[in-house]
Amino acid sequence: MSHFLFVAGTLRERSSIESAELQLSHGLWGCCTALIRDNLTKLLTPESHALVYVLKAGICADVAITSPVFSLQEMDEFLRDDFKTEARFGFVRVALTKQWTSSTQYTHALLQKILQIPDQAELSRRLSLGMHGLTEQEYRAIVEGLETVS
Repeated sequence: MSHFLFVAGTLRERSSIESAELQLSHGLWGCCTALIRDNLTKLLTPESHALVYVLKAGICADVAITSPVFSLQEMDEFLRDDFKTEARFGFVRVALTKQWTSSTQYTHALLQKILQIPDQAELSRRLSLGMHGLTEQEYRAIVEGLETVS
């Protein structure tokens, strides 16, 4: 089973928080790079979940991924313009399952511990890619860590 850490970055049009809220409110998550699209296409399972990490805010949500990867052209034409940056390489449908409030500092410490990435710069580099694959054990450990502070 594959799970993911989706990262919402700051865009020219909106902040990372606005981007995450907009995507989640429409029940989708965009593939902002070809690498994300290709990895999701290969690794998605019907049980896949993703944790949403918002830069400068921390992990804020858990979502079930409810579709395969779709191309941007398969998105409703009225939404397509709003998501041209976030979903330029496609998107998946998601269903919100849980929300949290966590700080960037707590999230980074939790991820460093669970993903065993002791170097802050390396963790930041991986997060800047927009997505990180998680094993079932990593996913569960992160969720448990988030629930202890909520």
